[in-house]
Amino acid sequence: MNNINLNLYKYFFQVAKYESYTKAAEELMVSQPSLSYSIKVLEEQIGVKLFRKDKNRVYLTEEGREIYEKLTVIFDLLEDVNPNNDDVSGKIILGLRTAFAEDAWPVYMRTLNLLYPHLQIDYISGDPDMLKKLLLNHEIDILIDEEKLDGEVTSVLAFEDPCIFVTHKHNKEKFENSIINDRYCMENKLVVVPMNKYVQKVIDTYPDFNYLPVRSTPYMLYSLEFSDKIGLSPKMLLKRELQTGEFLELKSDVGIPKARMYASYIKRLSNKKILAIVDFFKSNDYYSLLTETKKSDEN
Repeated sequence: MNNINLNLYKYFFQVAKYESYTKAAEELMVSQPSLSYSIKVLEEQIGVKLFRKDKNRVYLTEEGREIYEKLTVIFDLLEDVNPNNDDVSGKIILGLRTAFAEDAWPVYMRTLNLLYPHLQIDYISGDPDMLKKLLLNHEIDILIDEEKLDGEVTSVLAFEDPCIFVTHKHNKEKFENSIINDRYCMENKLVVVPMNKYVQKVIDTYPDFNYLPVRSTPYMLYSLEFSDKIGLSPKMLLKRELQTGEFLELKSDVGIPKARMYASYIKRLSNKKILAIVDFFKSNDYYSLLTETKKSDEN
């Protein structure tokens, strides 16, 4: 082993990390045949079999696991002394709930593009079950969702949003001087809520409230447009309607839990890009970013 090719070990490390030649090739920006050949060369040089294949996944052999664990320590040390540690570049893919992608993500994306101009940030939106599978299959790097995951996945609080009471503008006079409280919600007066995890904690906290569940926030808004009812939903999802004046936020003294979103990633796959994006979510408040964006547009 007088002539050690560090690139071969780097290639091996990425395949072991992702348990996938395809994902590792994308990360390394090399062709999959070239990557496969490099692994074969390394196996011949050190005289051990590094991987075993099972359908579309590859798994470390016992000898491969031992080498991977040693390389993890070495590459962590190299990362610490890398003079370009602040240079976050490459590509990263996020999984976003559809509502979050439509209403909040553009505000985050604008600032992220300014902070990390060399990082290509893509996203996939959809339902939480699909996105969770993509994360566990290493097809996305970070999942932004209401569920806090555990096990091999690390989850950190990325976003908090107040749940607010609203009504349609035609009810302005009726509610102009009203304050929504526990008593109001318990006197057989329906509160229309979208059935998602955002408001489930509210329902659990106030089981005596008289709720009318609907499929989603748009359905809730449609119901309110033709009634004198009030609705309950995270403020972020009502941003456009509140800005246009179509719906009004009502004063409330009900202690409503905040809606929460978590940034989840597979810990052993964490890298500079993933940690930078996760830290960004932890350190930046959506409404502060929204205010800054408006000021920037005005100037």
